[in-house]
Formats: sequence, structure tokens, C-alpha cells
Amino acid sequence: MNIQALTVAVLFLLVSIPSVVTGQTPDTARPGLDRFTLQVAAGPLLKSGGHTLSAGFGFSPISRLDFLVNVERDHLPFQRETFSDGYSLTRGGTLTTVSGEVRASLLPPHRVSPYGFAGFGGGVSRPTVNDEFPTPVTNDLRVVYFGGGVRAPLRGGLTIFGDARVMLALEGNDGILGVWPVRAGLAWRF
Repeated sequence: MNIQALTVAVLFLLVSIPSVVTGQTPDTARPGLDRFTLQVAAGPLLKSGGHTLSAGFGFSPISRLDFLVNVERDHLPFQRETFSDGYSLTRGGTLTTVSGEVRASLLPPHRVSPYGFAGFGGGVSRPTVNDEFPTPVTNDLRVVYFGGGVRAPLRGGLTIFGDARVMLALEGNDGILGVWPVRAGLAWRF
């Protein structure tokens, strides 16, 4: 997915929501009553050509602070690059993680607001198996990440959001990998 197309789509959605355009609080906002969040998101991985899918559940002890548990699957494609004197291979594969995250927003949930977050977790990586790499491998995985984004309320507790982050993945005993997920998603506060 082209990052420029994703950016245009998110901006179009933000501008097309009346409460965002006018800076007004929607009538359906229930500040202080929405303590739990369910969210789903998807998007590209920058620099690798892969993609990310995630789902999460969160709790808000106060309106501008969320604690989330995320389940995420990142796919990194197999890549072959040919040179005049040889070639290089990037194995690719999938990273599946469960992580804990802390998210802080500048404004309450019923307003458009930027937010920042940080988290860590663990899971497994499964590198690609093909003719070049015929042996199946499963590695333990540990991740730490941070990033930021923006969210905009729709109605009835629904919110759209978009964010980007930097994730450091420690694979097995000796592999270190940098992943750059960019996501857009939908969250429901209840």
C-alpha cells in the first residue's frame, strides 16, 4: 500500500467528519463513562514492503491515559536483489507478538487529539520457508516500541486513528530487526 494514498485517505476522513471540521464535541460523546476500548488496525511496514495487522483491548483509568494489550502480526516479504556479480536475499517471514502499551493523549476521547505511546512484549517469529531457505524455523521474539498518532471521534464511541512507530525486535539469541509499522484503524470506547 502506498503511504501517500493512505495519508490522503486518512486526511479525507478527518475533513469529512463534521465534528472534526467545526471543532465541536459530538452529541454522542460520553466523557468519563467510556473506560474500555476495542480496536483493530492495519497498514504497511515502511522500508520492507510488508504489512501489519493488529487488534487490542484497553482500559482508561483517566480520560487521557490508556493501558492496552495488543496482538499484532507483521509480515515481512522474501526479497531477492540481483547485482552484476551476485545477489542478496532477505528471508522475510512473520512476527506475531502480544504486547502491553501505555498511550497518553493531549485531549479527552471526545475530541480530536494527538497521542504518544510506548510498549513492549513478546511472541514468535517464523521466517519464510522456500527453495532458498528450506528449513522451517521458529524463534522467540521480544519487542520494544514507541510512536505517535492522531485520533478523531466519529459517534457512538467509535473513533478512527492513525499512527506510526519504531519497533525494535530481538529475534532468538542473535537477531535484531528494526520494523516501521504505519497503521490506520477503528476503535470503539464503551
